[in-house]
Amino acid sequence: MIKKLLAEQIEFKLEVSMLFLCFLSTAIITDAQTIYPTTKGLTASQDYEVTVNGKKVFVYVSPVPAAYCSFDMSGPVDITIKANRDIKWVDVRPKIAGIQPVFKDSTIKLHLSKPVQLSIELNGSIRSPLFIFANPSEVNKPNKNDQNVIYFEGGKIHYPGIINVKSNQTVYIEGGAVVVGVIKAKAASNIKVLGRGVLDGTYNIRLNDSVIKASANDTSLLRNMKGSYNRFVEFTDCDNVTLEGITLHNSTTWQVVPIHTNNIHINNIKIVSDQASDDGIDVVRSTKVLIENSFIRTKDDCVVIKAHMNYPKSEPVDGVLVQNCTFWNALWGNGLEIGFELNAAEIKNIVFKNCDIIHIEAGAAFSIHNAGTGHVKNVTFENIRIEDARQKLFDFAIFRSQYSEDGTRDEAERRRLYLNGAWDGVLKVPAADKAAHAKFRGNISGVVLKNISVTDGLFPYSVFYGYDSEHNVKNVTIDNLVIHGKKITKLSDARLYMEQAENISVK
Repeated sequence: MIKKLLAEQIEFKLEVSMLFLCFLSTAIITDAQTIYPTTKGLTASQDYEVTVNGKKVFVYVSPVPAAYCSFDMSGPVDITIKANRDIKWVDVRPKIAGIQPVFKDSTIKLHLSKPVQLSIELNGSIRSPLFIFANPSEVNKPNKNDQNVIYFEGGKIHYPGIINVKSNQTVYIEGGAVVVGVIKAKAASNIKVLGRGVLDGTYNIRLNDSVIKASANDTSLLRNMKGSYNRFVEFTDCDNVTLEGITLHNSTTWQVVPIHTNNIHINNIKIVSDQASDDGIDVVRSTKVLIENSFIRTKDDCVVIKAHMNYPKSEPVDGVLVQNCTFWNALWGNGLEIGFELNAAEIKNIVFKNCDIIHIEAGAAFSIHNAGTGHVKNVTFENIRIEDARQKLFDFAIFRSQYSEDGTRDEAERRRLYLNGAWDGVLKVPAADKAAHAKFRGNISGVVLKNISVTDGLFPYSVFYGYDSEHNVKNVTIDNLVIHGKKITKLSDARLYMEQAENISVK
């Protein structure tokens, strides 16, 4: 009997040991947080160390330069950050989150009661911040043994190159996984890209590159990308698409690009990059688009609406909602942009609401740049807070650009015509040629700017600029614009330049 009990105890201990080993190889789960496995082969940030409820979290390095970490939470958590520098001031953005840091020497403590995406900025500088991505707990995690699931396991670096997604397939990037490559889908339906891991675009070829920039150990694994131009995550002619939870790291191209795609939901993605033409999300000739609960830090446009590519002008952009997001736009582009390429007959029913713009280092917070023939109408910007905009607030303009049908890509001609001033990429139209170029111009009308607040930083100027009396900016309502706590009640107080603009009201 004693021998039998001893044998059962030994068997039980072996089972517990095996379970413990399996547990160590996956996420560390406690009552309030899930910590992803450390990615083998990556070097952690030397600027920051982070613990969540006492558990160490891996801190990734981005060339922005910035660092970021990610974890799941299902209840309140306490975060401790140790920086590599002395701290005399900490800004936690967006300020609306109400997170009050406690700091001393080089240590910061934060308490989070719910999932949130934060930028931690030290000593009044926007350089080398720490981004904290506290995600809600995952639900309905895909089964890695499902034949329709392309599964990338946590704790590893994967080099798939181009991931082609077919109808009814799911790409799952587990927390702690880094996937070096791009994701593409063409004429597919019911597809998903999910997870808590990282999609790395560092080695993606750029438009003007002749060979892929890859390190010696992964060139062969990325061979199917060599010699081709690939946007980071591209859905073309697709229907019913979900993109959720992942972090997009250091893209060298446009990042999330639904082209002529219907019914797409983008939720809780995080984008961290600082590359030329690294637009965060480019909605191109797509309909029924929902973008929410996401954090986007890019050098170029954060979210941009476009209507070009080889489709009939009758194919519109219609029904785009962007809500509950945080944006940081650096030295190129704009924060929330509609333009430049707008050659559909209509670009309409677009709403940006309840968002925080924490930095606009150049360009505009809100822009509509119509360099095409389309009519931009029924656009709403509502309940948006701007913490730091260094150039323009609103910028709605109709003009000829290098991207227009009557533009030019000839470098010498472009330099000759380049209009240096308030915009990039805009070309002069000689007075004698203005009527001839009018057929290539569009319209902007029916724009509502409601409950917009500039809470800190500069008082940026704005521009409403039409092409002529037939192609102008009209019917724009500014309702409850507040600058540094003061409501703007007159156009003359709004720092607004207007030309070929009509029926612009402030209330």
